[in-house]
Amino acid sequence: MNSRLATASIFGMALAATVASASAVQAAQLHVRPVGIQLTAPAAASKLVLTNKGRAPLSAQVRIFRWTQKNGRDVLQRTRMVVASPPLLKMRPMREHIVRVVRLSKTPVQGEESYRLLVDEIPQKKRAGSGVTFALRYSIPVFFTQAGATPPKLSWSASMRNGRLVLRAANAGQRHDKISKLRVVLNGRARTLHAGLAGYVLGRSARAWTTNLKVRKGATIAIKGLGLNGPFAAKVRVR
Repeated sequence: MNSRLATASIFGMALAATVASASAVQAAQLHVRPVGIQLTAPAAASKLVLTNKGRAPLSAQVRIFRWTQKNGRDVLQRTRMVVASPPLLKMRPMREHIVRVVRLSKTPVQGEESYRLLVDEIPQKKRAGSGVTFALRYSIPVFFTQAGATPPKLSWSASMRNGRLVLRAANAGQRHDKISKLRVVLNGRARTLHAGLAGYVLGRSARAWTTNLKVRKGATIAIKGLGLNGPFAAKVRVR
């Protein structure tokens, strides 16, 4: 695997499935809780509970990556500052398994550190006549936060790029913000971009969303949605 990965900001479960026939899809066996971890320093350890709710054994792989944002995109990098143990699990049916998440670094947290914990179900070898083999991926956000870190403070901008409207949120705070129900209002008409989770804006970082909307430069739009501090609305001029 490359040491640097770009990924969508997905809170909770990211489901990766290749399905050849709808009749072959079965209920997911692997369940993970919680769907997010946030610790305030000096706390440095937490846990996940993985459960095999199926009738057959399964295997799972657990990896953790440092999560940053560059050029408006999420970036994942390998890290040794935080570990997840055990990294590989063989899970018996109807059993719970504990994965411990520990920050090993002795350097005090400055502001907020962000990580992504990926839990992958390892596909079993397909048997003749057993249907389609598919796998689950859970992407769990993990935050280690300095006590007293400043809350998120977003400023929004909009521009046209390659004929598409691009929204950008810059976070001047140290803590992340979580954006959902993101929509654009133009000439009194609202266009929903994400009915649910749109993504995260990490502390001291920026996140961009490329839309399919075409808006003339110089037009004024309203960007609305829901953040951790509640509903927001920002009027911006399209550059």
